[in-house]
Amino acid sequence: MQDNKILIVDDESFNLDLLEFSLVELTDIETIRAENGYEALQIVGERSIDLIILDISMPQMDGLQVLTHLKADEELKYIPVIVVTAQNEERYKALEIGAEDFLSKPIDVIELRLKVNNLLKLKKYNDLQRFFNERLEEEIAKKERQLTRFAKMQQELSLAREIQQSLLPKEFPHYPDLEVFGKCEQASEVGGDYFDIFETECGNYTVIVMADVSGHGFASALIAMQFRTLVHTELMNSSHSLSESVERINNIFSNDNRDSSMFITALFLRFDHRRRVMESVNAGHYDPIGHPTMKHISGIPLGIQAGMPYHALETSFGPESSILLYTDGIIEGENADGEMFGDRIYKIFEASNHLDAKSQVTAITQAFNEFIDEEQIDDVTLLILKGKGSEA
Repeated sequence: MQDNKILIVDDESFNLDLLEFSLVELTDIETIRAENGYEALQIVGERSIDLIILDISMPQMDGLQVLTHLKADEELKYIPVIVVTAQNEERYKALEIGAEDFLSKPIDVIELRLKVNNLLKLKKYNDLQRFFNERLEEEIAKKERQLTRFAKMQQELSLAREIQQSLLPKEFPHYPDLEVFGKCEQASEVGGDYFDIFETECGNYTVIVMADVSGHGFASALIAMQFRTLVHTELMNSSHSLSESVERINNIFSNDNRDSSMFITALFLRFDHRRRVMESVNAGHYDPIGHPTMKHISGIPLGIQAGMPYHALETSFGPESSILLYTDGIIEGENADGEMFGDRIYKIFEASNHLDAKSQVTAITQAFNEFIDEEQIDDVTLLILKGKGSEA
C-alpha cells in the first residue's frame, strides 16, 4: 500500500522534529519537511501530498499566505490543511481562508494523531468521489456527443439498447460446481435491467449481480454502465465482506447521483467455490426463487441515501440447489385481460426445475410470452443458478 505523504511546515527545526516524532506511530505515513513557506509551495508543486501541517508564524511568507495560495489553486485546494497556532485570531483567519482543522500550541500529540487520521480518511474518500465524478462526466460527455448525431428518438433508444446489451455477459462461465445461465429480453422502451457474472481476482469466488435501474431509455442505460464499473471496482477484490462492499457501492453511487432521482434495486451474490456457500445481499430487490432459506433483510435501493446498512446472508449451495433471479418486468407483465403474470413464475420454475439452466430459462420465457400475447412494456430478465457435482 502506498504511504500517505504528510508535509510538515515550520521554520523551527525543533518543531519539525517534534511533529515527525509524534507521527511515527501512525502506519503508512511518510513525512516530508519544509522550513519555510516558499519551500512548502515548491514541494506541493512537485510531489503528490495527502495532508499538510502548517505553522502560521513564519518569517518571509507566513502560514496564512501559504494557505491562501493553496486554496486559490484548482488542484492544490483539495489537499487538507491543519494549521498550528497559539493565537485565536490567526486560527479564525485560517479557517476562514479554508483550513480543514487546527492545532493549538503546545500541541497535544493524541489530538494531532486523531486529526491526521480523520483527515487522511476524508482525503481518500474525496479523491475517490472526484475520480468517479470525473469518470461519469467523461462518459456523459462522450455519450452526449454521440447523441447529437441522432435526429430521431428511435435512434436514441437504439443506442440505449446497445449500451444495455454491451453490459450483459457475452458468454456464461463453466464451473464444475455451478451452472449459470441468464437472458434479458428488451422491451420496446429500453429499461435498466442488468446482470453480470465474474470471478474475483483470487479465483475462489464468483460474483453474480442482478439489478434494475429506475426509469427507461438512455439515462437508465448510462446509469447501468456507471453501476457496472463501480461493481467491478468494488467486488473484483474479495478482501472486504460482501455487505461492506455493497455499503461502499451505495455510498459512492448516492453521492455521485445526489441531484438525480434515479435509484437501483440489486441482488448481490458471491459464491465460495471452496465451501460451496452462497453469500448474498439484497438492496431493495426481489429475493431469489427456489431456496427456502434465502430470505433477506432487504436494504433500501442503491442511490437513495448514503450511509445505509446492508446485511449479508450465507446459504449452503450444494448440487441440489437451484435459484431463479429476476426483475419486475416478468411478474408485472399483463395479458389482454389486465392480469399480471405474478405468482405463476413460482409454479413454472418448479415444473421446469429438472431442466438444465439454459433450457429452464427458455421454458419460463416461453410461458411468459404466451401469457402476455402482446408487446412487453418492460425488460424481462432472468438468471438461473444451479449447483453441480457431488457433495464435498
